[in-house]
Amino acid sequence: MSSTTKFIVGGVVVAAVITLLIATSFSGSGSEYLTVAEVKALGPEQARNSRVSGEIVPDSVEWSTRDLHLVFKIQDGTGILPISYHGPQPDMLVDAVEAVAIGKYDLQTEVFEAEDLLMKCPSKYEEQQ
Repeated sequence: MSSTTKFIVGGVVVAAVITLLIATSFSGSGSEYLTVAEVKALGPEQARNSRVSGEIVPDSVEWSTRDLHLVFKIQDGTGILPISYHGPQPDMLVDAVEAVAIGKYDLQTEVFEAEDLLMKCPSKYEEQQ
């Protein structure tokens, strides 16, 4: 095999590997946010973690320092969803207006078991005047 043929074959292999890496990286990170109703409708066939976003229901936040357990409710236009999270308290929990929970919905307890939480605080992102 000539050096030109080896160069072309090597270039095609490198291009194929790069294309495969790009395609797999986008497929995993492209999960969309679900509504409360969509999360509840997933049922037992929920194979992977889901992302649900909603406004934190006022006076629903309960934090246990001893157990590092956070329980609160979120709401959107489709309903209210209780969230349970075990881990350190998110930094912006006090100021947060909206939360994004990543995890799975438990049909037995009717609670969304979050593995990760993101808090959105609109005042942090407002334009300075």
